[in-house]
Amino acid sequence: MSVRYDLYQPSDSWLHRLDPRVKLLFVASISAILLMSRNVWVMLAALAAVHAALWSAGIAGRRIAWVWRVTLPTMVLIAVLWVVLNPGEGPALLAVWFLRVTVETIAEGLALALRIGALAFAVFTWLFTTDQATLVRGLVSLGMSHSWGLILAMALRYLPTMAGTFRVVSDAQQARALDLTRGNLVARARAYLPIVVAMLITALRTAENLSRALESRALGAGVRRTYYRQLHYRRVDAAWTVAIVVALGLFLWARIAWGVGAAPLQLVP
Repeated sequence: MSVRYDLYQPSDSWLHRLDPRVKLLFVASISAILLMSRNVWVMLAALAAVHAALWSAGIAGRRIAWVWRVTLPTMVLIAVLWVVLNPGEGPALLAVWFLRVTVETIAEGLALALRIGALAFAVFTWLFTTDQATLVRGLVSLGMSHSWGLILAMALRYLPTMAGTFRVVSDAQQARALDLTRGNLVARARAYLPIVVAMLITALRTAENLSRALESRALGAGVRRTYYRQLHYRRVDAAWTVAIVVALGLFLWARIAWGVGAAPLQLVP
């Protein structure tokens, strides 16, 4: 079984064809909106918009489900800790010792949890629809050095690959009678030593192969770089840029003028 997989899903959808800089602007704008808001309905609207974009781009359901599996434990933990550690104002639904649960604390905890999920899906919308070369080219065109852009792209590329390698090695070792559940915490940590050794060997081999591949492509040989694939800023990209900027500006105006998104439950306080 191969463990080489990528966050990018090839396709020819409208979102894949969109300029990577416009998609990055979308991620930054929706992140700004989410960070400025404390409202549950704003978070749900952002989640719905991102899911609609992913589905319209033909992103596989298993990838969307994978993002939920990764982010849902953190979302639940944040919501629970917020309710437990922050006594809210107003009538208490439950009051036991230091625990005081109100409708406001539940709404605030839910809003924080949904914010994490919406931010994650916004970033993965960019990663699922932008291949590594285009991602690096977009960042470099915005002023980032090519070396830093390449480091970021390789990190995004090889982190899921190493996670897949860990699962494959773990399954193989457990098939050879390795028990990862027996004993106390220290004993279970020691049981992972064969997996850690295999992972270190795999990481060293990957680093060596990657360094040879980069050297064979003359990375760092010249000061002035040339690019096989050039980015083209089209009219549709300009239209989306204007739409994103206008939407962000309208939300900022509504947030300042009317307080939209300031309350956990009420859209306009």
